[in-house]
Amino acid sequence: MMITIEELTEELGIDREDVVEFISVFLDYTENEDLPALLEGINKRDAEVVRKRAHSIKGAALNLMLSEISSLAAQLEKNSAVGKLDDSLSIYTDILERMKVVRETLT
Repeated sequence: MMITIEELTEELGIDREDVVEFISVFLDYTENEDLPALLEGINKRDAEVVRKRAHSIKGAALNLMLSEISSLAAQLEKNSAVGKLDDSLSIYTDILERMKVVRETLT
């Protein structure tokens, strides 16, 4: 289950506009930087690139209490750290889906 904007606002002790801005920045950066590089790493079967990008997504999502995205990225990071990339594209797609849901909650 995803945390609501209101719950995040209360947990972080900041106002709603700041929460929305932080999440928007995370989504924009992840969509424009991390995800394209992650997909390229998956397609090239470059486990180190996949691990680094998944780690970046995991940490940022965790800071914003986006636990579903963070958990998926953690799974991808763990798998790629041992060279297991077979499920990477599926996990990548799941991350995209969760990000879409988060983006929709901001509007």
